[in-house]
Amino acid sequence: MGFVKPLSVLVCLHSCFIFPLYGATLSFLVIETGVRQGSPVQESSQRWETGLMDAFFEAGHIVSNAAIMQVPRRPEGEFPQEAQGKLQEAIAGGSDFFILVLMEYPGTREHPSPRPQSISLKLFSIQPYHSIGEQHYPQTISKSPSEELLEVKKAARIFLAYLGG
Repeated sequence: MGFVKPLSVLVCLHSCFIFPLYGATLSFLVIETGVRQGSPVQESSQRWETGLMDAFFEAGHIVSNAAIMQVPRRPEGEFPQEAQGKLQEAIAGGSDFFILVLMEYPGTREHPSPRPQSISLKLFSIQPYHSIGEQHYPQTISKSPSEELLEVKKAARIFLAYLGG
């Protein structure tokens, strides 16, 4: 009977090393520009959102997202005013980090290109609030969906390095 206590301590310590104790909580927001509000979400935007969320989830992080936003033109400033409400929701939901993906579509608002002209990603820490990293992918218009998916994975790896995972 004297071996039960040491055995239970050993099992507890062993399980702590097998299962990670902490995965960061990340919230994602994709913003499309150059598209008419209320139009269907662009496939490329969905591909980036899903690909990034999958990569972070597979790395052991907890992920959430807001619905893809559509705004008429590129937002100004480090963090767009249009996205402030979504940031506040992420804070209220206990997120540790916020990833903003800005997809710029060329063409007219009524007839946007199916591929983004450029993509910008920003990683923010929520507590304390500050920008951690930024990535830009210009001239993505000619990329095929499979090439675009490789770019998504590359972007995820870069941000995962910031988070230590």
